[in-house]
Amino acid sequence: MAHDYGLYLREEIFGARGWQATDSYDLFLSAFNLGERTVEVYGRIGATEKIWLIHEEYGLSGGEVPDGQKFQLAGSDEAIYCNALIDSLLANGQLDVARTRLCIDITGILRPHLLFITLYLKRLGVRVVDMLYAEPKHYALKEKTPFSTGSILEVRPVRGFEGASSMRGGEDFLVIGMGYDDRLLAAVAENKDKAEKHQLFGLPSLRADMYQESVLRSRRAADELGDSNFSETHRSFAPANDPFGTASVLGEIIEQRLARQPDTSLMLCPLGTKAQVLGFALYHIFEGGLLGARIVFPFSEGYSPKTGTDMARAWLYRVEL
Repeated sequence: MAHDYGLYLREEIFGARGWQATDSYDLFLSAFNLGERTVEVYGRIGATEKIWLIHEEYGLSGGEVPDGQKFQLAGSDEAIYCNALIDSLLANGQLDVARTRLCIDITGILRPHLLFITLYLKRLGVRVVDMLYAEPKHYALKEKTPFSTGSILEVRPVRGFEGASSMRGGEDFLVIGMGYDDRLLAAVAENKDKAEKHQLFGLPSLRADMYQESVLRSRRAADELGDSNFSETHRSFAPANDPFGTASVLGEIIEQRLARQPDTSLMLCPLGTKAQVLGFALYHIFEGGLLGARIVFPFSEGYSPKTGTDMARAWLYRVEL
């Protein structure tokens, strides 16, 4: 039976009516970048302790890094980084699995790290975590906005999401959460060139023009996606700001595929909004992992420290693990 994601709380905490009051927390984590969104949310949320996560992939200079408590770890992958972060919080008494009211702003967190930290909190026994996501008014250079920088290092499973090789069938089936970064799209599609591809677009998109921009970007990778005719049958849609809706749609896509072809090796690649990446994590934790699915990701040397401008809306997602 499919997991019911409709039970989770999704609430707009900033929008046309301005800021709405939120709970206050014991611990607030947010990854710093040069976008206004992360800094504004950081200032708005009430918490006993707040910690900035610094990702070296953003290439921030010493002068750009903010004051206050920080966590950084050079030369690490998503598992080493998040393990070290959580271990330090546990060791310093900043995180008590049973009692700490924890809030994480996922807006600036790198996608593989967001996937891993969600899984790790679940494995630790954290029951509830509030996650925030701030939408940009628009991306800085519209459909030309660069998201990843430097070379693409490798396409590999995200740590902890390797899936079960014993359950891999004959046919590879890859669901790609479509984002703006056609370099990453092309890299994963090329790496999994034998796989049948299914594209999951963010619709409704965050802003009216963003779906069109995302489609324009994905056209650049159309050949690698094996979708030069842009066929409707290999496309689905889930709201770009709704992790629970995304998880639910993923469940439907996979269920339909397995009904048609039970002997399938399932792969997922979340390149859409961070809210959708969280949806991929939740789907895998509750359903996909049991089917042997793996989450693969095209890792890049660096990522743009500022992609969006201003903030349109902010959301709170109460994630019950």
